[in-house]
Amino acid sequence: MIAFGYEENGGPEVFKKYQVPVPEVTGNQILIKTQAFNLNNFEALQRAGEFKPTDHRIIPGRDVAGIAEQVGGDVKNIKVGDRVVAHGHHSYAEYAIGDDTNTVVIPASVSFAQAAGIVTPGLAAYKGVHLFGNVQPGQTVVVKGASGGVGSIAAQVALSIGAKVIGVGASRNEEYVKSLGITDYVAYDQQDPAEVLANTADVVIDAALNGTGSENDAEIVKNGGIIASVADGEPDTDKDVHFNHIHPTQQISDLEALKALVELMVQGRLSIKIAEQLPFTLDGVIKGHQILAAKHDGRVIIAK
Repeated sequence: MIAFGYEENGGPEVFKKYQVPVPEVTGNQILIKTQAFNLNNFEALQRAGEFKPTDHRIIPGRDVAGIAEQVGGDVKNIKVGDRVVAHGHHSYAEYAIGDDTNTVVIPASVSFAQAAGIVTPGLAAYKGVHLFGNVQPGQTVVVKGASGGVGSIAAQVALSIGAKVIGVGASRNEEYVKSLGITDYVAYDQQDPAEVLANTADVVIDAALNGTGSENDAEIVKNGGIIASVADGEPDTDKDVHFNHIHPTQQISDLEALKALVELMVQGRLSIKIAEQLPFTLDGVIKGHQILAAKHDGRVIIAK
């Protein structure tokens, strides 16, 4: 099968096309014939060597949508031929592997590109709202980075459980964020969110890139409130504030979160913005990683 990967760190140009064996599945695994995969910033940082130097061939990727080609003997709820989405393994390839703990069936009304694009940002957003933010119906939730991958999904998930959501982002993204059903928006390039929203939020979901501006989260949240943030630095404050760093966890399982996200998409209560849908080619993968390195709005998807 064709797979896209690299054997050394560097820019997008280090990607190569390989012919590799189709993976074999056992137990609770599912072999997925890839129709679309999502590109994430983590993979760009990994390729660049930000975590550790590469000393072997890497076929990256976790977010994949496609057709179940084979299923292991322990798989109960997925059958051959099902359309599926997974938080899988080695998705930059014609075939990827999912487990029955991270793979769910998707209906025809959800495209493969949409499904692939929801995985990594959706898992962070869903767990950020339900676990780290513990958002309850009727609460006021301020979502920073509300136009981004995690923030836009978090805002919609919070709306779906009956919270009042206030979005924070750049003025150029106001129209898009309001199209998601959010009526209140503060543009940080026109107003200071810490002043406009002082002591407003029961919960702050800080999904801004790298937690930019996180020092203002404590000013926005009410005394006794919660800050759930992609940043890992707790803001300095005299308030009684609960700070939770949004990070990968199975306290809410990937399976539960993916099922809920897909159901919201089916109901028309959750959408994502796809910035670029590129071909399943080496040039497509290289261009996709070039887009990741530049300013972009929305998911970057490779699709057949």
